[in-house]
Parts: sequence; structure tokens; C-alpha cells
Amino acid sequence: MKKICTFFGLLISMCLLLNVGFSSLSVKGAAAGNTEQTSDPNFTNLIVFARFADEDEFVDDIYQGVSVREIIDNSYNTAYYSVGDYYRNASSDKLRMNSLYLFDNGGSLQLKHERGYYAGYSADNPIGYKTSGEKAYRMYELRTDWSDAINKAIQNGNHITNYDGSQTYSYEDLDKNRDGKIDSITVIYKNTTQNIVINRSDPLWNYKDYADYVEITLADGRMLQSQYYVQVINNYSTLYMANEDRKPIVSLKSPIHEMGHIFGLLDLYNSSGQTPVYFMSAMANAISPVPQGLSIKEKEALGWTDPSTLKTITEPGKYKVKLSGTATGTDDCIGYKAGIPELNRTLYLEYRNFSTDGSKYDKSEKQLTNSETSNIKSGLVCYLAKSDIRFPSNLNGKPGNWALEVMGGTQSTKSDAALGVNDSLQVTDKLKVTVTAIEGEVLTFQIEGEMEQHVHSGGQATCTKKAVCEECREEYGEIDPTCHLNLQRRGFKEPTQEETGYTGDLVCTDCNAIVEAGEIIDKLPVTPPDGKPEPEIPPVSPGNPPIMLEGDKAEVSKNPDNNSGAVFRSSAPLANLIEVKVDENVLVKDKDYTACSGSTIITLLPSFLAGLSEGAHNIAIVSTTGTATADFSVISDPAPAPPAPVPPASTPVPPASGNTNTDGSSTDTVAGSVSETASTNGSANVSGNSSLPDTAQIKKDSSGTDIKSPQCGEKNCFTLLLEDFIEILKKVLIFLGFSSKI
Repeated sequence: MKKICTFFGLLISMCLLLNVGFSSLSVKGAAAGNTEQTSDPNFTNLIVFARFADEDEFVDDIYQGVSVREIIDNSYNTAYYSVGDYYRNASSDKLRMNSLYLFDNGGSLQLKHERGYYAGYSADNPIGYKTSGEKAYRMYELRTDWSDAINKAIQNGNHITNYDGSQTYSYEDLDKNRDGKIDSITVIYKNTTQNIVINRSDPLWNYKDYADYVEITLADGRMLQSQYYVQVINNYSTLYMANEDRKPIVSLKSPIHEMGHIFGLLDLYNSSGQTPVYFMSAMANAISPVPQGLSIKEKEALGWTDPSTLKTITEPGKYKVKLSGTATGTDDCIGYKAGIPELNRTLYLEYRNFSTDGSKYDKSEKQLTNSETSNIKSGLVCYLAKSDIRFPSNLNGKPGNWALEVMGGTQSTKSDAALGVNDSLQVTDKLKVTVTAIEGEVLTFQIEGEMEQHVHSGGQATCTKKAVCEECREEYGEIDPTCHLNLQRRGFKEPTQEETGYTGDLVCTDCNAIVEAGEIIDKLPVTPPDGKPEPEIPPVSPGNPPIMLEGDKAEVSKNPDNNSGAVFRSSAPLANLIEVKVDENVLVKDKDYTACSGSTIITLLPSFLAGLSEGAHNIAIVSTTGTATADFSVISDPAPAPPAPVPPASTPVPPASGNTNTDGSSTDTVAGSVSETASTNGSANVSGNSSLPDTAQIKKDSSGTDIKSPQCGEKNCFTLLLEDFIEILKKVLIFLGFSSKI
């Protein structure tokens, strides 16, 4: 038994270790600034401060006259150089990040383990882990540790606020794209003087990962869940201040690099220390304390360019490019690319200025206290990228087979790689690039030789127009007579008690073809089924909006066994229907309600009624000619008593069941294998919550269906589960060659 339990524990640990060994992809430039907390954000980064069980509060510790919490807010939100400003600048205002905070009674979140528990064993740290299996499991425990602390802080009534708690935000603000996931979480651990060694891939290393253990129930009943997060430990003994605002900040090298992983960017350095990109990206070897900008290839991968800002070269000639980081309009070209079939690579070109008068983040010598300086040559930077990879990674690359590399120069740092005036680069034997002029923020270069001929792609041909190529914006191909994009309903006729109506034909306004013929609408009934006189229906017009003919003041049951739905009828024709709302919430057709003609009959489905609270409600049937409204009330009467069941001869006891789900991973903690093929998403989660063993855990099966694990409050249930598992494990071990006498 002891051997089996030991093997099982090792198996769990190794699975968890493998679970954090891959990187994942996700997502989402006009120079733009974020030098004050952004008022129009489209991305929220939730910051939580965390201290370990053996540590005191630290968010109000003072450094250079400023508290930790304010230093962090400077660093992420408001300083001249900040994480939010960096990505707003790199994206040309497409990404507007705002960092908010969750405090526990105004302070940091308390974790349940000591700091040394999450570090390696040593004479100075006797509580540390000793094996790779223990290390992997404690990395998992660290994720659940701070996740549980967040859940507890929210359950105790703490709100999302700004850094000093003077402004409160809604939990909905954490999910700007409304996908049910918190956009990003940054966990900031307390800085420490403990003699604890932290190495790359250790649980306490700065990294990005995935944890879906934070769950927040929103006011409308939706569940908001965590996903990607980064964790960092900052050094406050050395702070930095820009001359422009003199706000102290921490080094932004790690926070900006790790946030890049949140958006999908991967490491451009090599696990052996080689770096074919070096100074040309914050994802390579960034300058400290404020890294330089991203490469044009990375901006393209993140969707921060378009065919007018990143153009494709298919013919030799002279081309002009605007300085990276200074474009002010959507038509300013900040880069070019050209396919090189013989190398299966794409050549990217952009103009970067690293001098003191260069763009904000590319300046190698910024006006910043305590900052490092590097002499980097300005000019045309040329990159070679694998053509079939969206997010390049050099983590496991090697010379001659890099996913992304900077061409030219003799220095390993690539500090002399850019091409100045009259400098040339022989890309291949058949392709050469020469810079002919640099005038202010515009660089002109000549490209000669053979490159991939452009093949039109993308766009959509319609019944009257050819497709427009997404790359060059030129028309190509043939007209598609079957593609009608602009449709209009024509010939509608309202039914009366004397004559049938007509739904009208669906007509293409571009070519006038009838796409869908209309249908006859039945005459209106002379008298309703209850024998009451049919109300007079006034003609519907802009000055005479539709009225509710049926359903006002209705009383309906929320018990699906007692009714077949609630029926409301508007005098507007069905063809004019726009939407249906209950209590100002827009309903989903065929999920919440059905609609049929005569004139417009809306039936609220039992499944929708079951979710309404008891009491008064309002329905609005919105049509192009106006809105008909009605009040109704929902009651909760008991369902009819079911027939007495016939007891079976015996009731078998179902076996205990459980499920652990792991589907992918997302971290940069381990210098392990990284896929070189493009991808757009990845996730990793371990279902369940080890800190709550006596509560039912919501898990998912392979099809995504929720499964609730049984609650085994008695020892007998657990024993049955364990014995079944041991028997299966014995057979597996015997099959693998272990002794049959286990």
C-alpha cells in the first residue's frame, strides 16, 4: 500500500510538472500616451499584493518618501514610463490598459504557507521542496493559494478599487471583452531579505501562467473566472524617475516582458543564452529599467498593424517608411514585408531611432535616474521570420533556424545591425536592400532582386463587386452572383380580418434580385378563443405606434410543469420585429422566446420564466414602428404531484466518481519545448480545490459538460473509492513489470 501511495503521489507531481512546461498563444502602431490613469480602457489588469504566512504587511512601506502601493500605480498606470503606457504606445492606441486593485481591508492578501515552502530545500530553508515532483505540486499549490485568498477577500466584501481605495469599480470592469474571463491578473509578492535562492522555472520566479480558480458571481448571475496571470517580485531599494514627471517607478523590464506573454508574445532569447534579436524587442534582452519597443513582426502578430501600416513588397523599387513609434494616422506606413520563397522566410523592415531624439521607448539613453545606457545604431532594421509562424519563439532555436532574427551587424547584441544612409544588406544572393536617405522621421530604401510574387487573398466577392485583397487592397477574381450582402424586406402587407397579409420578399438592394420569396400571413381571427370581442387594431404608423393586444397584467407560473409559457401579442407586423426585452434585458430568440405572426405573437418559454424572480416584470416588443409594452407578474405555485413511484427490488449504490481536467498549458517558467506552429489559444487547469475537500467541486468532462463530484462525508464512501482505484492501479503496475505482490 505504501509503495502504491508513493507512486501515485509521484505520478500526480510529474503530471503537474508537465502541465506547466509549454507556452500558449492568445489574442489581441500613432504614438499614444497613457501618462495618467486611462479613462477609456479596453483591457483591465487586476493587481493583487500578496504576503506569505511568515511576513508582515508591506503595501504602505515607504521608499524614497512614497508607499509601495503608489510606486506600483506609477509603474503600471500614471508615470511617464509605465506598463500601460508602453502597450498603448506600441499598439498605436489599440490597447488601452487600466490596472485596478483588490485589497483585503486595505492591505495585501495573506497566503497560507511560508515563503520558503515555495522554494528549494537548503540548510537555510529546511521547509523547501526536495524533488522535481514536489516542486511541480507546490507551484500548483501557489496558484491555488493566492486564488483562494482572492476568493475569500471578495466573499468578505472587499471591492475592486484604485490604488488608494478612493474609487470603487464594478467587477464587470475586470472583463472588458465580455468573454466571462478576467482580462489579466498580476500577483505582486512582498520583496524579501530572506536567504532563499530562486532559479528560473522555480515557483517564485517571475513568469506568466494560467489559473482558473478565481470565481466571481456578477450581479446579473454570470460567472467571471480567472485565466492568465503573471507574478513578479519587485525591488524597491533602487527606484527610477523620469525627468518629465519625477514619479518613482520600479524597473519595468520584467513587468512589461511578462505582460507581453499575457497577450501571446513568446521569448525571443535562447535557452542556451544566444539571442538573435537582443535589443530589438522587449521579449528578447531588454534594456533596464525601461525596455525598448517591440518589433514590427510582433505588432503584426498582435493585430496592431493593417495593410496600410504594414505593406507587402512584391516588386523592386524605392520605398518610404515612417519612424516606428511616431506614426500619427492610420495610413502611415511603419513597416514593409516581402516573401523569400527560397528561404521559406519573410523579410520584415522598419525604421527605428535609438538616439536621444528617437521615439519614446526606443531611446537607448532615456532621461531616467539610475538607468542603463547602450549605444545602439539607428536606421533600417531588417528581420527574417519563419513565414508560417504567427508568434515566433527562439527558446529552442539555433543558428540557421531561428523563428525570428535580426539581420546584419557584427555585435552579438545587434547594436550595430541597423542600416544607415548608403548602408546595404545582402539578404540572399538574389535580394539586396540599401538605405538611400533618412529625412527626419522618414527613411527611404531601395530593394533589388527577386522576391515572392504577391498572391491576392482575403476579401469577399459579391453580386456586384469583385473581392478586395487584404494585403494590397486591389480588386481580384470574379463577381459572385450568389453573394448578396445588403438585403431589404419589400412588399410587406399587414393581415386583416378580411384579407391575408404577406411577409414581403427579401430583396438584394445591390442587384435587385429576390433572394427569398415571402409567405402568406393568415387572416386575423374574428374573435379570440375566450369569446371576448377582438380589440380594434389601430393602423400602425410612426404617429400611431403598436399596442399590446394580449398579455397585459397576465399572471404566469415559473414552474415549467404548470404552464407552456406566457403569450404576449403586439399589433405590429412580425416582419417589423427588432427585439424583445424583459426588464430592459434583450432576450434571445428560440432560447428565451418564440415569435409567430398574427400580428406579432411572442411566447416566453418555460425555461426562461423559471429564471425570473417572483413578482412584477415588464415586457417590451420592439418593432420598427414603435414599442408595445405590458406588465405581468410571476408566481411560484407548486407543480402537480407526480404519481407515486414503484419501488425497485433493490437500489444499486453508484460508484464514487471524480474527474480531473487538464487541457494545455501557458507559462514561460521552464525552458522547455515550445511549438513553432501558429496557435491562438491555450489553457491549463486542474479542476477541484484541495483546500475545500468536503464541498462538491464543479468539473468538466471531455465534452465540456459540468460534472459535480460526489460529497463523501463518510469514511465508507472514500474507502470504496480508494479500494477501486488501488485495484486498477495494481493491474497497471503489473502490466508495466512491477511485482505482482504489491
